[in-house]
Amino acid sequence: MEVKARPRIGGTELTGLRAVADLKGLVRRILVYTGSRRLRTDDGIDIWPVATWLDAVAGGRLWP
Repeated sequence: MEVKARPRIGGTELTGLRAVADLKGLVRRILVYTGSRRLRTDDGIDIWPVATWLDAVAGGRLWP
């Protein structure tokens, strides 16, 4: 999981999460940001607004 304090995300912000894609046992890659749209990249990175992440944590739904 990575957190970015910016409202827009580009490809350079996803470099670290893409680098760990092949790690054994990796369940999910999430980037949390200050924007308002929930997105998912073609390679499976979830991009969530802070509010979505907080809701998932509070509800115990962060990890499948």
